[in-house]
Amino acid sequence: MKISVVVPTYNEEIAIAGNVHEIVKALEGLGESWELILVNDGSRDNTLSIIQGLARDNSNIKVVSYPVNKGRGFALRIGFRAAQGDYIIATESDLTWGSKIFGRFLRELEKGETDMVIASPHMEGGKMENVPFLRWLLSYLGIIFSFALPGHLTMCTGMTRAYRREVLDALDLESDDKDLHVEILYKALDLGFRVTEIPSVLRWKKPEPGVKVRKSHFKFKSIFKHLLLSFGIQPFLLFGTAGFSLIGLGAIFSVYLLILSVLGTRVAGRPLLFVAVLLILVGFQTLIFGFLANQSRELKRQLSRMARDTRKK
Repeated sequence: MKISVVVPTYNEEIAIAGNVHEIVKALEGLGESWELILVNDGSRDNTLSIIQGLARDNSNIKVVSYPVNKGRGFALRIGFRAAQGDYIIATESDLTWGSKIFGRFLRELEKGETDMVIASPHMEGGKMENVPFLRWLLSYLGIIFSFALPGHLTMCTGMTRAYRREVLDALDLESDDKDLHVEILYKALDLGFRVTEIPSVLRWKKPEPGVKVRKSHFKFKSIFKHLLLSFGIQPFLLFGTAGFSLIGLGAIFSVYLLILSVLGTRVAGRPLLFVAVLLILVGFQTLIFGFLANQSRELKRQLSRMARDTRKK
């Protein structure tokens, strides 16, 4: 099997049949062996019966299902386990990235210069069209991770990606929600896998009057989880920001007290002087703690790579 496409589905009865037909048409046009794995993540509508009917009509379509919704990350992990392809592509069931993305992913991986390819609307040549505000916000907030990860990536939280099989086989994945995308990325980079991006268009269909449309499954907790993950990946983002802020605030108080002293006002014994000194001391201690946390994170990264090299031997 050359290509496996994994598509999580949750309450997608409105558009899933048409989108699957479009995916199949695109995959058939690649001229390679392929499979489409549809993961029903505990849908409460008719999604399961629809995709089971599609699978009966096409032996290349496989359905994995379970009764209770467990989150996109869990659905992807189940789909990855079922995938048999040398190249594994994950994408949304709403086809917001279009169907031509599969061929672009395949061509990029076949160059042999990368192990993972990410579709990004934030690169030159990429863009977002008609995207709901909350999803737009999550996508742009995801750029925060470019500070936590090497490589100056612009799309760290997106699901639409392509992987060489050995990447996913090497990762011990745990997340059940959308933070799985970040977990995959930082663990792959820790192990030394090569990651590239291609400019892509994230396009939602304009809603038509009187026509029922699918709802976005965005959750605010996703932003919070991603933020916590970024601090875990790059601890100095948190401790460095806090440390420099405390030192800066202490410096402002100190300058204020210095000005008072120059003007002839006695500042010795003032509570503000104690606060200023305390802020600066705590700020420096926070920076040191952040530096040590980063060193620990780097050590963990090196150990991960050593373990991977050992397994390969």
